[in-house]
Amino acid sequence: MRTRRAAHDEELSLVEHLDELRSRLIVTLTALTIAVGVGFWRSQTILEFLARPGSDVLHHKLKFLVLNPTDAFMTSLSISLDFALLVSLPVASYQIYAYVIPAFAPEHQRAMRPLVAAIPGLFLLGVAFGWFMVLKPALEFLLTFNQGAFSYQLQAQPYVQFIALLLAAMGIIFEMPVVMLVLARVHLVTARGMRRHWRVATVGLAFVAFILPGPDIASFFAEFIPLLVLYWLSYFVVKAAELRWKDDSEPEPTG
Repeated sequence: MRTRRAAHDEELSLVEHLDELRSRLIVTLTALTIAVGVGFWRSQTILEFLARPGSDVLHHKLKFLVLNPTDAFMTSLSISLDFALLVSLPVASYQIYAYVIPAFAPEHQRAMRPLVAAIPGLFLLGVAFGWFMVLKPALEFLLTFNQGAFSYQLQAQPYVQFIALLLAAMGIIFEMPVVMLVLARVHLVTARGMRRHWRVATVGLAFVAFILPGPDIASFFAEFIPLLVLYWLSYFVVKAAELRWKDDSEPEPTG
């Protein structure tokens, strides 16, 4: 099974490219399968952990409603899949990186290595931000809305999927600086363009924050403000990188 990374100047046939892609998919799926097994094995512990924010909001231990015999099994399966996607992200990121990096020149490869290494860390940072800063305000709004008129009996699967979607969205959002830097590297984004169109970008980011999980105003600002901060952080990162790339491209003086 071919998993060796090709060199920049190495010519591969279409069959060899497809064979390498298949091998890297097998490695990623193997890691995903192992993580699914571990997640299913510890699904009860994970569910109890995820229930804590809801228990804090409702001021009692959260017990989930079961409507049919398959609910508990399907919820455990959903938890194991969400867990597997999270913990197998570094493996998938490396396999994608190793497959596409030979297309770049060696000097670009050196520049992209720290970016790829930062992706899992930024994703986990976004997940942590979503868990500690966004999730509880969102649940407080949702679970206390017209509380006197409703008796809240939650099903586990929709509750877990809501949390997983929110945390995944925040994790992806926190990868914005790396994404913008890669786009700048291939000349699809410039710092000048980001500064010129900041008003349009602000409206777009507000729309993204609006459609993210958590419909209350507190959750909106908890999601919109980090988006805005990350946009301007991306601008300064891209601007600094452009200056460095310009310096590197200038020929050294002779004589």
